[in-house]
Amino acid sequence: MSSSTYETLTETLITRIGIDPERLAPERTFAELELDSMALVELAVALDEHTDSLLPLEGLSDLTLAEAADLLSAPTAGR
Repeated sequence: MSSSTYETLTETLITRIGIDPERLAPERTFAELELDSMALVELAVALDEHTDSLLPLEGLSDLTLAEAADLLSAPTAGR
């Protein structure tokens, strides 16, 4: 997992989605953070703006934050 990508992900969750930083950990899933489908779409769009990488919406709620950061860091980056 790229630490800069993970930092971008967590910063986006804090600033755009309003998640309490105390709740964030690499092993937490988006479902555990109780993000609804609209929040997941907003997160994916915001991350695309910052990283030029798309997260797949299908199954996103079951991914951990570390897995999402790995996807964003991957050469194909969801495209």
